[in-house]
Amino acid sequence: MDFIEINKRINALIMSGLVNPHIGIVRPAVPVTIESVNNHALRHGVTLEQAQNYVNSAKIMFGQGNRNMYLSDDGSATVLVEGKRLISAYSRENFDLSITAILEVLDYER
Repeated sequence: MDFIEINKRINALIMSGLVNPHIGIVRPAVPVTIESVNNHALRHGVTLEQAQNYVNSAKIMFGQGNRNMYLSDDGSATVLVEGKRLISAYSRENFDLSITAILEVLDYER
């Protein structure tokens, strides 16, 4: 994947107002093993096992300062860098238009 081009396309989505400007910078996904979970992380009905699968199968990750958001076709998981704590997770069924648009960019770049 051409991460420079992907970032350009996502920046265009940000400029259009479709994607939150705080989404972060796209990077190659470097999977981690989730070591702990906060209460908010599982409130969307995603199990720890599912969240770990999202991390392991992520196409990309967004660097967001002290956390990384992993994005796969099946869902997303946001993990704190220090402590590897899962802080949020969503299944594909809960993706909004911005995440769907990002996935379209990724499909275009394949």
